[in-house]
Amino acid sequence: MRTVVDLPPAVHRRAQEIATRRGPPLSAVIAELTARGLGQLDDPGTFGVDERSGFPVVSLGRGVTDEDVAAALDGA
Repeated sequence: MRTVVDLPPAVHRRAQEIATRRGPPLSAVIAELTARGLGQLDDPGTFGVDERSGFPVVSLGRGVTDEDVAAALDGA
């Protein structure tokens, strides 16, 4: 679906950088980032205390795995 959206210059610049680095069109990058952001709205995060350390912890979104880090490093 086609629509017009006004982006702040810094947001447009960052999305364009991602598109240039990864290769897909700017519209595909913005669609992916929008879908990812909207997908996180239903997960407000959790607050708790680490059993071992006693420090407060906040969990936001999904965890980052070793595979995620490796994939990010390979794509850099």
